[in-house]
Order: sequence, then C-alpha cells, then structure tokens
Amino acid sequence: QDLTYVKAATTETYDPATGTISGSETNVTVKGIITKLNPKEFRGDYQSTDIKIIIGNSELGDYYPNVRDRLEYGEAGSTRVGRIIDVDIYRGEQAILHILIVRPQ
Repeated sequence: QDLTYVKAATTETYDPATGTISGSETNVTVKGIITKLNPKEFRGDYQSTDIKIIIGNSELGDYYPNVRDRLEYGEAGSTRVGRIIDVDIYRGEQAILHILIVRPQ
C-alpha cells in the first residue's frame, strides 16, 4: 500500500511567547504492509487499535524510523494519521526491514 512517511523536523525551535514549535517536516511516499497486531505482541504497552506497518529498508534509504515520526495511510476511503510508538529493525545496522507499531490518531 502507498503510505506517506512524515519525518519529524531535524531541528525545531520553541517560541515561549506563543507556545508554538516550528521546524520543517519531510514527507516521503513509501510502500508498506499494514497488519493488525497479534494479541501476543501487545507486551502490555499496545492498544487493540494499534497497527503494525512493515516497510522495506530501500523505501527510506539510510534513514531509520523513530517515534517522533508519523505515517499517513488510507483506510475506508479516507486518510488516517498514525503516530509511531515503537520501532523494530530487522538485521541491525544493515536493516532489511522496519517493523513499526503505529497508533492511529
């Protein structure tokens, strides 16, 4: 499925007068597989609405996902946004895939 991977800004600036954070996010179109979590995978931290998204390393190049990033994906004819809450990387520094646990917002 086509997804939009939203990379958080590498540098952000906080304005205490307005309470806003500014910085540029980067959007990348990637292909991924969306699945449901198996109840055995919950580990006590996940909710039943959380989903698992698997993305190949070639989709993100040298970039490693982190919990500051988000994903946008299609569901039931609309665009949903999910916040990454956990990242598993298969094969360490030479990752071949990224397994992301995403919480729909």
